[in-house]
Amino acid sequence: MEDSVLTLSGVPSPSDAPSIATAGTATTRVDGIGLLGCGTVGASVARRLLALHPQLVRAIAVRDPHKPRAVEWADFESDPFEVVDDPAVRVVVECIGGVGLARELVLRAIARGKDVVTANKDLIATEGPWLAAFAARTGASLRYEAAVGGAIPIVRAMAGSLANEDVLEIGGVVNGTTNFILDAMSDGAGYDEALAEAQRLGYAETDPRADVDGHDAAHKLAILAGLAFHRPSVSGRIARRGIGALTAEDVRAGAERGWRLKLLAVARRVEEPPAAEGDRALVVEAGVTPAYVPADHPFARPRGAENVVRVVGAGCGELLFAGTGAGGDPTASAVVADVVAALESRERHVPAHAGPDLQTVPLRLPAFERVRDGVRSAIPVWAAA
Repeated sequence: MEDSVLTLSGVPSPSDAPSIATAGTATTRVDGIGLLGCGTVGASVARRLLALHPQLVRAIAVRDPHKPRAVEWADFESDPFEVVDDPAVRVVVECIGGVGLARELVLRAIARGKDVVTANKDLIATEGPWLAAFAARTGASLRYEAAVGGAIPIVRAMAGSLANEDVLEIGGVVNGTTNFILDAMSDGAGYDEALAEAQRLGYAETDPRADVDGHDAAHKLAILAGLAFHRPSVSGRIARRGIGALTAEDVRAGAERGWRLKLLAVARRVEEPPAAEGDRALVVEAGVTPAYVPADHPFARPRGAENVVRVVGAGCGELLFAGTGAGGDPTASAVVADVVAALESRERHVPAHAGPDLQTVPLRLPAFERVRDGVRSAIPVWAAA
């Protein structure tokens, strides 16, 4: 399996944040909303906010203000920094993506004590813990329900009702694009045909590598593991294997045995440090991999772009969270819910973690091996209860 490194090593602590942190924080309570980005997700967010709370939307920043868009707005901004700095904006909604400009804008908003809502899984997976700590220092909040699972309220559950649960395992099917592709292949489509259809429907990007190579699922798993195991980062290595090498024969071979082929992202605790060594990092098995799943297992249930996340806790037992995990509207639903929560409360939705980093080792699963035309293949089999 190829390794994808998700780490906070070398990332400055909140005290080392850029000088914008000294620019001052908002002192007058306002309820304006500023939206950064108006792509697939941003446009869905804009339409929903304008339908529900039109009087609160103060500004929308886009790369090209003159480009026709499916959003009724009179005056798009070209400078996102002006939106962040606008004293009438209290909640900044980041829908740009990536970890460059988006990171700078999020930092600037937090430094000014403004609440931030984002669906940016890349940013949260790599720098979320210390951004949350920085937000705690400035009195801001950082909310990212939409970063994992689209409309599924898994982040809110992990940060709220399950915050004190002794979690043993978390994960499942967390990438709607690959699930759509594998589902189509199980219905007889080839990989290229299934990918093209996912792109046509807007589930896959023109460059689909983040999804099909497992990067997206690895970022989501990093976020889930941090919430589940109460550690500030995933600084080890998350073993990652995508679906690009899978064939229709792989799908058929599993179907003959009553298995469905899914891209799984799972983290499970394998070691709890003794009390005398409380400063030692917690160790979990974590990995993203295609795997055969028995047809009656919850991981086999998602169809199309659906996701499912399973939480196994010492107290709560098995909990399942399922729903549509890809597309502009489901993601926008989670974003808008976070915006409303930010407007209604100044409490931090997701706490800043403390303690030693979470260390990961590769997820260990038994493999189904076969040889066809002289070519050996081995695909893991999910055998957990």
